[in-house]
Amino acid sequence: MIDTDTYKVLKLISGENIICELTEDDGKYGISKPLLMHVHPQMTKMGMTESLMLSRWVQPFTDQDCFEIDPKHVIIVLPASSDLSLYYKGVLNKIESSKEQISTMNVLDEKDIYDEFLEDSEPETKLIH
Repeated sequence: MIDTDTYKVLKLISGENIICELTEDDGKYGISKPLLMHVHPQMTKMGMTESLMLSRWVQPFTDQDCFEIDPKHVIIVLPASSDLSLYYKGVLNKIESSKEQISTMNVLDEKDIYDEFLEDSEPETKLIH
């Protein structure tokens, strides 16, 4: 079971909801691994339901993983539920896994990519149709 005290949900004055790891130091909040919460209502045969999607918050624009937020910009801080914590951890693992794949791809130089492309595009037969 995941410790629900580890992850926090922050409601910001901008209206955004984020889930993250939170520390407090010198009157500032330190947040790491923040993900933006998107809630999508859906009408189903059983009635109205909501689905949750987590996406990177500001990381598409920076390589920084930790951020400092003035508490005046936070309306409320709540512990994440155990189910939300589990989902959050899973999304973080997928993001980290995709980062590793991208960094591995970046190691290849253009010649390697071109050679690999040529190998993949070789026809299986010499016949021309």
